[in-house]
Amino acid sequence: MATREEYEQLKDYARIDGAIVGGLWILSFAMFIGEFYNPLFGFASLFTGVFSLVFAAMRLRRYRDTVLDGIISFRRAMLYSMLTYFYAALLMAAAQFIYFQFIDHGFMLSQYAEITNTPEFKTMLSAYGMKPEDMKLAMDNIAALRPIDIALQFLSTNIILGLVISLPISVMMKSKYKRRF
Repeated sequence: MATREEYEQLKDYARIDGAIVGGLWILSFAMFIGEFYNPLFGFASLFTGVFSLVFAAMRLRRYRDTVLDGIISFRRAMLYSMLTYFYAALLMAAAQFIYFQFIDHGFMLSQYAEITNTPEFKTMLSAYGMKPEDMKLAMDNIAALRPIDIALQFLSTNIILGLVISLPISVMMKSKYKRRF
């Protein structure tokens, strides 16, 4: 970063894009919950999640082309992308905390418990060499988590995944050639 103003500008744009990507993640999570009512929401959830990654790359390209005249280093692209995913992860964690604290009331866990009691799931467990007691222990451990624990777990996972995803995006978006009109 050459100047403080450029760094502040980068943070501002990343914050806006992080809010948009975070909104897409929240929408994807809502559709994931809706999957328990209608299986088509599962596909829509997956599509929205993947689209958010493509969208973040498109926004980085737009920042590069409009603000920086088509020139961006790998380091600056990496910082922009990491900050975008960091802000999105913060927003997503807040939404998940609100959901699990005030809305869920054990709904998701009861849905998974229902799924684990089906004969098909029991057949799958035995095919993988797992015992039903192992699954019950896992479900009990999940049930013991507080909403803040779940939100913090997702926050750390989303930040790590954002860092990993930032690498290929930054490699693809770096450019040392000025944009031509």
